[in-house]
Amino acid sequence: MNSMSEQFRDWVPTRVSWKDSTPSVEWCYMGNERFTDPFFEDTIRRLMRVPFNLLFRRETSIEILGEVSEQSEVVAPTGFIFHMSRCGSTLIAQMLAALRRNIVISEAPPVDSIISSNASDCDRGRWLAWMIGTLGRQRNEGERNYFLKLDSWNILELDLIRRTFPAVPWIFLYRNPVEVIASHMRQRGLQMVPGGPMTSLLTDVNLTQALEMRAEEYCARVLARFCAFALQNARDQNAMLINYDQLPGAVTKEIAKHFRLSFTDAELAQMNDAAKLDAKTPKLFFEPDSERKRTEASDAARRAAAEWVEPIYEQLENIRISFSK
Repeated sequence: MNSMSEQFRDWVPTRVSWKDSTPSVEWCYMGNERFTDPFFEDTIRRLMRVPFNLLFRRETSIEILGEVSEQSEVVAPTGFIFHMSRCGSTLIAQMLAALRRNIVISEAPPVDSIISSNASDCDRGRWLAWMIGTLGRQRNEGERNYFLKLDSWNILELDLIRRTFPAVPWIFLYRNPVEVIASHMRQRGLQMVPGGPMTSLLTDVNLTQALEMRAEEYCARVLARFCAFALQNARDQNAMLINYDQLPGAVTKEIAKHFRLSFTDAELAQMNDAAKLDAKTPKLFFEPDSERKRTEASDAARRAAAEWVEPIYEQLENIRISFSK
């Protein structure tokens, strides 16, 4: 009988669902396709339009995920990318994904489902190792580096991730908070919607208080929590702080050094070509937007940033600059 790794050779886990606290895994046929879209879900959505995937679905227990991971040739994670949101993390992922030797998983819902679940730390750690291992299988020739860009709120579970992968270097990317709040006020992410699925991010306010809060303040307080957690762990030996203003150059310099990478001239050209495109809409060219976001930011956004985020931002900057000397 074929091993589980052979049976699921061309399949990838796409979703973790929960039935009476028991997780199961849904799979999608991927073949030799690579994750090159801005987000994991973009690639899966495209694959799910293929007739085969419309007709054939696979769902298994999470233990099968463990068997697939443990029986496969897996590329160990090269680096984790944490971020405060709307701060250039997708640009980093797209530059890395430009090289065929890199596996890049960008904000994968099945990873977040495990990290954010109410299961015990023991179960979450085991399942997370299986999920990340399965997504990091060497499915194409020459793949030898593996990067995971986590969801912004996953920084709050850094302890779990470090215990599961203690040797993996990680970065935390951040940006001028006024610019980030301005971006969310234009189109808020799920984590910035009080009463939505991410309401528990603010542990010091109840739902009524969250709903009565100005949108700018709510956003600023969520960002402050992300940044504060990164600040608490910024001196970890595997950590590196990166400011949005350092991009895109930092990807091939500071970040590459931190992740123990080196690139040929041809690879540098490929990555720099990717940086010229809009990271979230690769059919368009990138246009700097920092000045526009600062200009369009409301007075409420500026006040919220000043009160909740800027003091932490300045501390992150002080540590980053001191480490770069």
